[in-house]
Amino acid sequence: MVKIPTFKSRQNITDQSGSVQSNIQISPTSSVASAILPAAEQVTKFHLKKRDLAEKLEANKISQNIKGEIDILIKKNEKNANEDQVLNSLSTNFDNLKKTNLASIKNKRIKERVNNQLALEYPEYVNTIKSNSFTALKSQSLETINNKLNDITAKYSTTKDEKLKAKYKKEGEILLDGFKNDFELDEFTFNKKTKAFNASLITGDILSIAGTENSVEKIKKLDSLNGGEKTLSNAEFAAGIVTGYENKITEITIVGDPNADFDKAQSLIDEARNIERDNGFKVDFGASAKKLDDLEEKIIAQKLKHENSIDRVNQGKELNEYITNQKSIIRKSFTNDFGALGDADSPVKAVEAQKEYDIRFDKYLRLNADASIEEKIDYAGDLRKIIVDKYEDIDIEKFSTFNLERNKFDLVSEKREIKTNMLAFQLFTSDPKKFSDDPRFSIENVNAIKTRAKLNGYVDDKGEGDVNAFFNRFIEILENSSSE
Repeated sequence: MVKIPTFKSRQNITDQSGSVQSNIQISPTSSVASAILPAAEQVTKFHLKKRDLAEKLEANKISQNIKGEIDILIKKNEKNANEDQVLNSLSTNFDNLKKTNLASIKNKRIKERVNNQLALEYPEYVNTIKSNSFTALKSQSLETINNKLNDITAKYSTTKDEKLKAKYKKEGEILLDGFKNDFELDEFTFNKKTKAFNASLITGDILSIAGTENSVEKIKKLDSLNGGEKTLSNAEFAAGIVTGYENKITEITIVGDPNADFDKAQSLIDEARNIERDNGFKVDFGASAKKLDDLEEKIIAQKLKHENSIDRVNQGKELNEYITNQKSIIRKSFTNDFGALGDADSPVKAVEAQKEYDIRFDKYLRLNADASIEEKIDYAGDLRKIIVDKYEDIDIEKFSTFNLERNKFDLVSEKREIKTNMLAFQLFTSDPKKFSDDPRFSIENVNAIKTRAKLNGYVDDKGEGDVNAFFNRFIEILENSSSE
């Protein structure tokens, strides 16, 4: 039998078709792949860049909000010289703001950015506070020094004791030296302040000399000995002159003061205008000339007021003397130093008559404030005659003879007065509130009718005038008088 040869395969049977294999592979840097890979890398880089910018923007916003709060704190304490106090406040507020804001950030990268930014900002805040504190301390110290120097200058300018002047000047120099050492002032600044202080002392001397005897010569000598314009500018010199003379003029031009001397004031203004420095500068120039002109106008106006015031004072004295004399006549019409004249009630009449005189004349003055002194004196004399006549004839029983023995005008006027006073009394006793609101009446009306009743013997249990009894009798007499 024919033997069929067999073969053993050394390869697995697969569904792959036979092909030619090779070691050749596709390079990622060639063909289509070479274009796809760079684009993918660019997308990744753009995404990271975008995320970075967004996180940076968010971190900056948060940092700026915190920085805004701290800036407000620093601005608020800009003039606070207490450095420790402000730094403690910064530390507390900064820590609270930082803690609160970081706690609300969920993105760790943003939180880290904010934290780093704040760490960089904090030392700058500290430096700003220290700088502000030092500046504030220097400013406040300078203000204190200036106030003390002003006090020294004021004392210097108001004393004539040369020993005291030297003492005050030395005090000022010590203050300035201490300020220079404390704040390490440069020579230029220190010399400038020293010059200003010396200038203020010279101005103080001018203020104390101005308006005194031989003041012009004294001022010119003082100015020359202290270097003239090298120490005081023309403007400073003129300002000192004007202020000094104005102060002196103010002392002697008090309106209403009997010792005021406005003529002397005018001469002092003229004197100030003619003061001239060694360099030829005259005070009567520019702004200082304008101030002297204004001062002169003020003096002229005050002189007129003063003269009117003195006239009023003199007139017032004259009127007061006249009124005193009229009241004395009223008193003597009813009584004298030895007792009553006439009826037993004369002393009471004298007192009440003088009281009524005062009330009626005061009322006249309120209503006639612009009346001349002659008019006031005439009224005062006439009023005295009316009052005396009235209280001499005050007995109620004599009302029946008015038509025969009294001036008709006086009679009508007196009837009207008594009736008005009675109406006032009735309203006052029945409705005090309504009485006080009624412009027709015053408490003087009430007192007048009470006085009338008392003087005519009509009194109540308390010794006060019995107004109703008096008025009833008064009406009865008026009716009888009218029937005659």
